[in-house]
Amino acid sequence: MAGVFGFKSENYRSSLRAGWGLISAMRELNISAGTTECSSCKIQMEQGTSKPTIHPLKLLALSYGAMPELESLLGARSEELIVT
Repeated sequence: MAGVFGFKSENYRSSLRAGWGLISAMRELNISAGTTECSSCKIQMEQGTSKPTIHPLKLLALSYGAMPELESLLGARSEELIVT
């Protein structure tokens, strides 16, 4: 999404094209979640998929047992995205 670039209406299509490979990969059934430190990218990743997007530091915290509540996000099965 490239931060503010992708929020501008004239750049929205370009930002979607730039991230299409990632969004397509995230739609695979064997992918549980996405990860990014960029809030703008998180928004776009979650708009394009039915999967949660988690900050990398939260994943690190989970690996050390500091955020066990994230376990439910990673194990949950989500519905396939339906675009109408």
